[in-house]
Amino acid sequence: MKSIFQKAFVGVLASVALACSAQSSDIKERTLKFSFVQPADSHMGFGAKAFADLVAQKSGNKIKVRLFPNGTLGGDLQTVSALQGGTIELTTMPPSLLVGLNKEYGAFDLPFMFNDFREADAVLDGPVGKRFLEKAPAGLVGLSYWDHGFRNVSNSKQAIVKAEDFKGLKLRVVQTPLMIESFNALGANAVPLSFTELFTAMETRAVDGQDNPIVAFETNKFNEVQRHLSLTRHVYNPLIVLLSQKAWDSMTPAEREVLASAARETRIEQRRVSREMEQKSIAAVKSKGVTVSDVSPAERARMREMVKPVIEKFTREIGAEVVNSFLNEIGKVRTASQAAPEQKTASLK
Repeated sequence: MKSIFQKAFVGVLASVALACSAQSSDIKERTLKFSFVQPADSHMGFGAKAFADLVAQKSGNKIKVRLFPNGTLGGDLQTVSALQGGTIELTTMPPSLLVGLNKEYGAFDLPFMFNDFREADAVLDGPVGKRFLEKAPAGLVGLSYWDHGFRNVSNSKQAIVKAEDFKGLKLRVVQTPLMIESFNALGANAVPLSFTELFTAMETRAVDGQDNPIVAFETNKFNEVQRHLSLTRHVYNPLIVLLSQKAWDSMTPAEREVLASAARETRIEQRRVSREMEQKSIAAVKSKGVTVSDVSPAERARMREMVKPVIEKFTREIGAEVVNSFLNEIGKVRTASQAAPEQKTASLK
């Protein structure tokens, strides 16, 4: 894992070797706190470290980003409040956690929407993703999207390979109504909890399991309290990089550009590293005795049918126009993907 990090850091930092007028008088000495809930050696930690190094380079070491991993400054929702209050400057988290401040962010958690990373990246890097960065809730500034991964379900009782296997399981879910109702519709008993409370809840059997990306499962050592991991890939989670509006308002245009460009430039390497880590994490948890089970496309289709009433309900609450903007972009990507093989064949004639 260290070798991935080391190689990626070289790539990220090389891209800014000649960037910025580091001695600009428009850039002042600052130290910014970057809080996040995952460990320092996670995909989230890699992104934060690469971002901090870029900011230092671009600012001539005038702006320092101090990292606070493992939720040491609080869980995600506490951190959002701290950003709004200006006591913490930076964080990254799944954008759906902002739904309490803007219901439209619930679109990110609609189940079984994306088939693969290509579709997700195209939507986030296009006009739909840009629009959500620009409409960040009051007190927050959206800078970029990184990768968190597709969410998968783990539990301590049994493998989940078909829809019926959810029945009766107490599963910790993200603290949003959409996720709660989605898992209840699958037959589970959804238990909303902060991520910082999750390990203890599984250890004491207050919950049977949870859903998270695979890298989060491995780096948080969930294998110590969970024996089954099922590749349901029911929701794709990006990470939105957020800055405190109070910090933003105190900055010069040059300082703002340092932070915004660093967040954008980190995106490509963070996504690559995150997805490499996913493959390594699958092998790692298998070696530690976790049973990893795939879920067939047919069973995913059955699961999506079971949550269809939930999707329809929350589409009305989120706004049909917002949801359709996601679906239209996904449709364009799928159409282009289907057309590509035909175009390649035609060019060979």
